[in-house]
Parts: sequence; C-alpha cells; structure tokens
Amino acid sequence: MVKKILAGLLIFILMSSTGEAAANLTNKTEVKNLRYSVEPGKVRIVLDMSRQVEYTESYLEYPSRLIVSFKNTWINVKKMKKDIEINSSAASRIKVAQYDPSTVRVVIETISATKLFWLSGGPSGQRFVIDLTDPNFVPEPEPEPEIEIDNPPEIENPDEGEIDEPFVGTTESSTETEDENETPAKQDDKKSDKKSGKKTDKKTDKKTDKPDEKNPASGDPSLTELDQDLEDIMHLKGKIICIDAGHGGGDSGAIGPTGVTEKSVTLRVALELEKLLKAEGAKVIMTRHADKQVSAKGDRASAIEELQARCDVANKSNAVIFISIHADSFTNPAARGTTGYYFAQSTGNKSYKLADAIRRAICEQLRTPSRGTKSCNFYVVRHTDMPATLIELAFISNADEEKLLDSDEGIKQAAQGILDGIEDYFG
Repeated sequence: MVKKILAGLLIFILMSSTGEAAANLTNKTEVKNLRYSVEPGKVRIVLDMSRQVEYTESYLEYPSRLIVSFKNTWINVKKMKKDIEINSSAASRIKVAQYDPSTVRVVIETISATKLFWLSGGPSGQRFVIDLTDPNFVPEPEPEPEIEIDNPPEIENPDEGEIDEPFVGTTESSTETEDENETPAKQDDKKSDKKSGKKTDKKTDKKTDKPDEKNPASGDPSLTELDQDLEDIMHLKGKIICIDAGHGGGDSGAIGPTGVTEKSVTLRVALELEKLLKAEGAKVIMTRHADKQVSAKGDRASAIEELQARCDVANKSNAVIFISIHADSFTNPAARGTTGYYFAQSTGNKSYKLADAIRRAICEQLRTPSRGTKSCNFYVVRHTDMPATLIELAFISNADEEKLLDSDEGIKQAAQGILDGIEDYFG
C-alpha cells in the first residue's frame, strides 16, 4: 500500500513539473525564424513570431553594434543559426541568443542607419523587420546607351585611396598583484578574421506547423518537445565551471581611492555569477565563498602556495573552464578599461576564445573601454589544465570605475557580462 502511494506521489510530481515546464514556454512567444536579404548597400533582417512583443533597442561602439532585445520570448537554439556572417557594407554579422530565460537578444555589427518596425502576415503571423542602410554607399550609375563612334575616349579611373584604420593609442601597463612579478607580453589586439568573401547559398526551410493530435486546437509542440526546448535553452546545463575570486583574507589586492578593496569586489561578482550560472544549469566550483585565503595554510601560505591552491581546486574538479576575476590598478588614476588575459602555450586558441568572449561581453555590460585580449604568464592561467582566463573587470584605481565596481548595479552587470561571454564561448 505504501509503495502504491509513493508511486502515485512520484507520478504527480513528474506531471506537475512537466506541466510547469510547458507553461514556462507556452506563456512566451517563440522567435521561430531569422532570415535576411542583401542588396547593394542594404540589409533587411526579418524575425518571424506568432505575435508582437515589447522590445528595446540600444547602440554600442567599438565595434558599432545594434542590440535589439525582445521581452517574454524564447528561441530553440537547435533550430536557429546563432551566428551569421553577412557580406555587406550595411552589416557584417548577426548574433542571436537567449539572453535570459525570458529575453531573446539580437546583436548586429553595423554602422548603418536603421529602421525597425512590425509587419503583419508571413509564416508565423507577425514579422519584425530591421532595415539597415549604409549611409556611405554610392550606387553605380546607370549605364549610358552605347553610341558607335570611331575613336571612343578612354575613361580614366582615379586611384582609390586606402582608408586608414582608427588609431589605437598605447595604454599603460597594468599591475597584477597575484603574479610572480611577471609582465604580460605586449601584443596587439587580435582582429577578428576577415570575411572570406565566399557567397553562401540562402536556404529557407519551409515548415508547416501542424496541430498536435491530442490538442488540435493549438499548434504548440507536445510536452516532450517543450521539455527538450527547455534543455536546449539551458545549454550550460551540467558543465563544470570554476570561478576564482581573486585575492582574499590578508591579501586585499588593489585598493581604490576611497578604500574599496579588490578582494571585496571580486567576491561580490563571483557570488552573483555563481547564482546566474546555477540558474542556467551549470555546476559551479568556487575557489572561495568568503573573505579568506584558499590555501589550507591561510594567511601563512606563500604567494605560490596560495595561487597553486586555486589551480588545484579547478584541476581536481575536472572543470571545463576556469575564470579568475580581478580588478586592475595603475599609478596613473586616468587609466581605465577591461582586459582579458590568457596563457597561449597551454590550451592556446581555446583560452584566447574564452578570454576574448568574456572581455567583449563585460565591455558591453559595464560600458568600459576595451584594453584588448592579451597573452600573459600569470600563475593561475599557466597551471590550470583547462581553458582559462584572468579578467581585469576595470581599474579600481580610477575613481569612476571604482564607484562602478562598488555599486550593486555594477556588480550585477559585471557578473552578467561574464555569463554572456561564457555562453558565447560555448555557443
């Protein structure tokens, strides 16, 4: 009798959780498709949805990007291409992602004039249109009618001048208090690979939404499909990620103009990031949860023993990535910005990709200048077995950035930026 009651209770719990998962998606609008068309100097991007939703738009520079966020929406990451390169002067790249459980974000690398609007009709009932127009595009003139003459004049084409890239000034060297007095190698910021110029065939999948036989009134997917879609959205689920809050205990790290310590900022960001990652289904390993040293020797540990203890936490946990969080400092209080560091001789390109993705995303969230993604010899990224990065969020020695890093909003933005970078890395 007891077994029957327990079995019935288990079935009830499973059905309740399945119904809740279904409700989580059916209450949101699915972004079903993203397509685009290219004309000389123009790009049109269309997103298909079943109904109109609220959205926000924002613009970022370096590089220039248009960001459109759709509220109460979701995407099936397996059905939609997330990163699209475009061969046009109006736009170069489109990225689409599940920004958080209820927001789909589209990021377009563009310097174009933009126009955003809704259109009714189409495959899903509503279409959100993004029109991009290159303001510097000059259409080729219509060909003149051919006139037969004995000696046609030669047309001289003027030489095309080269366009100089924007000048990037040198930046002051950053100070890393955890390092063994080693200076990171100076490298130019790596540029994204130029488009190959190969034309890709546009493919349009024609899909017909058929109502479920058990629920013919709706064209919604079955509960099994909804469960799978939830799994798709949480693509960090099950991944072991090690987060290292720099400094701690007797090691305060850098100290800002008003006394804010690096160790306090890094711990606050790490704890906020831990919550965000767990919400995405990741398994989070923290080198520290409190204001203390990681080594069992505590404040009696040498610098090398303390740094090795942090590496041991990551290596023994079989983490897939390692992220060490820091705040930068310099004698010149004007120094500012975000930097990503990696050790090139370990996991090479994977570590660079991780550092670069997180550095970019933090800059987007904190609106800090980018100081680039650079190779280094820092101990914690040299002695970890997985792709690893040391991130300098901003300069705690800069009054404005110290204030940002000490604010609740700044902490949340920094943590969200790291999460975005992690998702881009695995995406």
